[in-house]
Amino acid sequence: MTDLVLPAFEMDCRDWMVISPSDAGLPEDVAGAPLLAILSTVVIEDDLHEATGALTVGLLEEGDDLETRAIVPGSAAHELVGADAQPGTRRFVMPSPNGQHLALLAEFMVSPDTEDELLDRVDRLMASFRWQAAA
Repeated sequence: MTDLVLPAFEMDCRDWMVISPSDAGLPEDVAGAPLLAILSTVVIEDDLHEATGALTVGLLEEGDDLETRAIVPGSAAHELVGADAQPGTRRFVMPSPNGQHLALLAEFMVSPDTEDELLDRVDRLMASFRWQAAA
């Protein structure tokens, strides 16, 4: 059996706030998937624009054919796209390495009139994701 791996993001603490599900008043799981953290960022210009995301762990079944797009070349994170994409929602998947069937999932709620800076923050955060070997 291979070592489990832990996820890591390179976050700019001036841009992102991370809180636990209980601090956000949310349950510890969503549809049976553990809710790991809530991420939030705000851009204040002519109005207040916010993106809030939830990190969960999911199982990828063998043969799952997910329609995705790479955030940046070589990134572990891929945005889920396709017919089931919902307006105002951006979903990402980061499959665990070594052929394990686990994946980190991130879902961000963004308003339809979201500023480019907000979308860029979400993309930069997801592109910064790396799997790290367990200590």
